[in-house]
Amino acid sequence: MTTVNEKIASLKSGWYVWLFPVLALAFSAWLMLQYFEERGQAIEISFDDASAIQAEKTKVLYRGVSIGTVKKIVISEDNRRAIAMVTLQRDAKHFAVEGSKFWVVSPKVGLQGISGLETIFQGTYITVDPGDPKGKLKTDFKGNLNADVSEPAENTSVYTLETANVESVSVGDNVTFRGIKIGSVSDVSLNKTAQVGVVRINIMNKYVKLIRTNTVFWRKVGIQANLGLFNSEVKVGALDSIMRGGVDLFTPTEAGETAKAGARFELRSSPPKGWEKWNPILD
Repeated sequence: MTTVNEKIASLKSGWYVWLFPVLALAFSAWLMLQYFEERGQAIEISFDDASAIQAEKTKVLYRGVSIGTVKKIVISEDNRRAIAMVTLQRDAKHFAVEGSKFWVVSPKVGLQGISGLETIFQGTYITVDPGDPKGKLKTDFKGNLNADVSEPAENTSVYTLETANVESVSVGDNVTFRGIKIGSVSDVSLNKTAQVGVVRINIMNKYVKLIRTNTVFWRKVGIQANLGLFNSEVKVGALDSIMRGGVDLFTPTEAGETAKAGARFELRSSPPKGWEKWNPILD
């Protein structure tokens, strides 16, 4: 029969057996605490296309410094956008505020030169134009695929164009009047029934007086041909319109009232006949 003294001796000699599970539990708890302490704000950034973004690989950079990582990519409930689920670093929570703008940086060749070459080596990444660090917390953002649309929203007014075909119009394309850029295309999508193409444009506020109720919008065409039997004519537009496309606009000589922000217009496939003779006074 085991005596009391023998049981006490057995417990004393075997106490270290419990030391390892206790230490393992403590270490696991410490790692978990470190994880939650270092984990930053989770945000969602939606894009029209996420083909260049990869979960666990695509970084969010600001001034070349990593401030977060894309953890997962899902499709929105209406199947119209891709949502990148991003976890910011703990010290980057102040980027998750109203006014912050996110866009994808990738290699790009354009009329202004070549940009985004660094992505060839480090991969496509998402960058941000931060809002007010003291601003209200925000966790869902609408990202862009092009930095050209980074014109501050507070300095522009939005108008909507509807068309049967949005060919040659892309996000970031210029909106021009008399050859001068007055805004840019900020979104291209379909209406709810997928019967109409919808183009959203942002016009700089200093040019909103140019948008009248009877203003006509059309898709830029780089090359136009009129191959009549005796009066053949070929017009070649600016190199920008040939390579990128975009939207042109003009107003009839008898100009209507200034259109309110949010107004909707038809986007035509070509300019109306005789528009070159229009000469409105827009003051």
